[in-house]
Formats: sequence, structure tokens, C-alpha cells
Amino acid sequence: IGARRILAAQAVWIGVVLILLVAGFVAVGDGPVRMWLESTLTWDLSLLVAATAAVLAMLVFETATYDLLALGQVVVGARTASLRALVHLVAVVLLLVLSRLDLTVAIWSFCLVHLVAASYLIVRVRRALPPGDSPDSSRGPALLPLLGTILRRGWIGQLSAIGYLLLLRLDQLLLESYLDVAAVGVYALAAWGAELLWLVPEALNPLLIHTSSDEADQERDRTAARAVRLGLGATALAAVPVALFAPSLLGLLRDGAYAGAAGPLWALLPGVVAFAPGVVLAGDFIGRGRPHWNTQASAVTLVVNVGLCLLWIPRAGILGAAWASSVAYALGAGLMLLRFRQATGLSWGAILLPQRGDLTR
Repeated sequence: IGARRILAAQAVWIGVVLILLVAGFVAVGDGPVRMWLESTLTWDLSLLVAATAAVLAMLVFETATYDLLALGQVVVGARTASLRALVHLVAVVLLLVLSRLDLTVAIWSFCLVHLVAASYLIVRVRRALPPGDSPDSSRGPALLPLLGTILRRGWIGQLSAIGYLLLLRLDQLLLESYLDVAAVGVYALAAWGAELLWLVPEALNPLLIHTSSDEADQERDRTAARAVRLGLGATALAAVPVALFAPSLLGLLRDGAYAGAAGPLWALLPGVVAFAPGVVLAGDFIGRGRPHWNTQASAVTLVVNVGLCLLWIPRAGILGAAWASSVAYALGAGLMLLRFRQATGLSWGAILLPQRGDLTR
């Protein structure tokens, strides 16, 4: 199957998603769903537009990243992902300093960063296409059957993504049930700030999909372990200034209305740092043809998170939700590290302890 043929099928899929997003947006209309969103979550029309655009931007970015990976342009995708993370972090800090960061602005900033990055990646994908490759149907199956094949092969990995999404957001739903929307707003800001740190290890994820897929590579296990160490170390270093400056920056928002997010942010940071190896290993598992390992880890982490939230939120409120998520992240990462150790036979020291050559090529 030609590369252009696969890209055409992906374009059809993105078009289908766009139609579904627009249909969902129209269906909300002025009906009870929109009334619930406005009364419960304070989501107005501009926020719905921003969220819809952000979903589409993220889909295009992720698709283009994996296309570059398949075309052998691993460094381009990883470099762009790293730059995207840096720009996003800088944008958040500037918005905080200017006291302009609210939910709508946060979503639009996320959307714009991804749109710019996705546009650049699309240009690089077109440049990387093999010469003479054509989307002509004679080179492969019709678009719809090809799209069905892609969906059948990708659904297991998507289960992991769905579990990951639920893991990041169910705690907020439980908070709203036990407390109120104001508590969700404070916690959501803390969670969002902590989760931005995962953009650092995510930059290594595509590299491992490429290197770990080569069973003949004698160094693939050690390469993956090195990526784990680098991802963990970089995330831990990035967490230090976040922990130090978070109270001051959060105090600038809405005349101190979100200053209470500092405590939950501190509680989330240990789990976020601990989960950095899991973020890296997700790519390794896909490369090894074991995406179900990611799904299993997501399921376990989700169950632990919900259970601890039900136990701790009534007792400790927002801090209870933060610690529940932090513990769940750490356990999920531990499960993924255990899987990796069993698959590679490497010692815990070889996987986690810094080594002299980690920062050299």
C-alpha cells in the first residue's frame, strides 16, 4: 500500500471526525445539554468552539507525528514535539504572569500551539513522501476498506488512550459530585499545570516506536532503558521550578482566586514525575507490538484512581483527589516498568539509575 494511499485514508478519517464534531456542536444547540454545560461547568459558546477546534488540532498533530515516524523522519517528529512542549509551557507562564489565563484562553492556547505544529508536520510529511508514490486505487484497496483496516488494527491502542483520558478526568467528575464546580476549577488548574510536564517525556515516545519495532536491533532494549532514564530525569528537573514558583504564579490569577491550586499541584507532582517512565514506555510497547500492555496499565491505574478518589475526596477534598491521582500514576508506571523488565531481562538499576553515557550520542 502506497504512503499517499494511507494518507488519503487518514484524511477521510479526519473528515469523518470533523463532521462528527460539528454535528455534536450543532446538536448541543440551545437544548438541555448546553443548559447543563453552562449551569454546571460554566461552558459558554466560545469555550465549546475552542474545545472542538482543540480536539481537531490534536488529532491532526498526532496523525502527522506517526506519519513522519513511519516515513523514517523520527528526529523531525521528536524535535517538533519537544518544541511544541516548550512553546506551550512558555505560553502558559506568560498568560499566568499577565493574569490572562482562564479556561477558554487555556484551551485556545493549546489549540493554536497544536495547529501551528501540525501545519509544520504536514509540510514535512509531504516532503518525505517517496518519489513516484501515488494515491491511485490500483496500488491498494479502496479507501473505505483501507480505513476499516486501519481502525481494526488501531482499536486496542485507542482503548488505552480512552482509559488514559478517563484517568485524567474522572477525578474531576467525582470532585464535582462531592464538592462543587469551584473546587473542580481549582483542581483542574493544578492538574493541567502538572500534566504539562508530561510533554517532556512524550517527546521521546515516537523515537521508541521506531527503534523498538526492530527485533534485529541488539541495542533496542538498552535504547529504551536510556529513554526511560532521560524522560524520568528531565521530568524531575522540570518539576523543580514548577514546585518552587507555582504558588507565586497561581496567586496572580483572578486576584488570588486560584491560589488554593498550589497544594493539589504539589500533591500531583510526585505521581506525575513517577509516571514519566510510563509515558516513555507507551511508545516502546507499541513498537514491540504489545499495545495491550498500555491498555492493561491504563485500566489498572484508572481503577486505583477511582477507588482512592471515592475513599479520600470525602475526607480531604481537593487534596484527596490530588493524592489519589498521584498514587495511581505511580502504580501505573510501576506496572509498566515491571512489564518492561520482564520483556528485556534488564535489572532495575540498568533501567532507572543514571549512567555516564546517557547524555552522549
